[in-house]
Amino acid sequence: MPERRGMDFTFSTLRLDAVDLGILFSPDLIASLVLVLVLLIVRMIANRLLRSKTNAQPHVQRRWLATIRNVFLLLLLVGLALIWAPQLRTFALSLTAVAVAVVVATKELILCLLGSFMRASSRSFTVGDWIEVGAVRGEVIDHSVFMTKVQQFEPGSFHYAGRTVDIPNSAFFTTPIHNLTIGRDYIFHSFSITVEPKFSLVGQSQHIGAVIDRHYGAYAAEARRINANLERRTGVDLLDPEVTVRFTTTDIGKYRVTIRLFCPTGRAEKLENDITRDLMSDFHDLAERPRE
Repeated sequence: MPERRGMDFTFSTLRLDAVDLGILFSPDLIASLVLVLVLLIVRMIANRLLRSKTNAQPHVQRRWLATIRNVFLLLLLVGLALIWAPQLRTFALSLTAVAVAVVVATKELILCLLGSFMRASSRSFTVGDWIEVGAVRGEVIDHSVFMTKVQQFEPGSFHYAGRTVDIPNSAFFTTPIHNLTIGRDYIFHSFSITVEPKFSLVGQSQHIGAVIDRHYGAYAAEARRINANLERRTGVDLLDPEVTVRFTTTDIGKYRVTIRLFCPTGRAEKLENDITRDLMSDFHDLAERPRE
């Protein structure tokens, strides 16, 4: 039995030695406890003095009791903040470092979220619109808070290329967004024909107009109506829908005729090919004729 008590005493001694008593008696903790105790005693005295005034109205006593409670709570918070200021400063610095690291690591995601908010607030485009962002042009088929999915067009046309492009929403901060939906059905389409200066190109103005009218004449009236409707709906002054033919020269002295049409989007390439083919054939015949 004596040996057993000796073993128990040794085990208890080891357990007490394992406890760090310095934490329990740290100056900051003692000062905090003293502050709490002093404020509680002072508040208790102030409440008793206030309740001893029987001539005060009940609502006045309640108001003063609430004021005393709030004042002593504020003093407690200020006192604790002053006592633990060094530890709080260290914690704040650590928290700031962590916040900076998180922002740097998630910068692109934050920009994508802000880009999504900017798109939604400005109503730049929605699903089904035709847009052009940088070198990407196509129809918006989906968008989320991080990405916008676009069904891409072939370069220089409005034909689907059969591929999709995911544009990060952060790109909307650095790249202009062109909404092409206004020209979804009809567009202004320009193309040029360059020929050798072997005949008077300006002298062929009537013939050029006749070739254009042969291919484009069926769309002229509808184009004027669509143009007027677009101006009323959008409030934007569009170009004149009438056909324009402009004569210029190149840097090396060749003749060039530029034609602009307001035509159906899906027919723009065919109209260009048909008009160009006929004019080039006629211009070739004129160039081969011997000069008088």
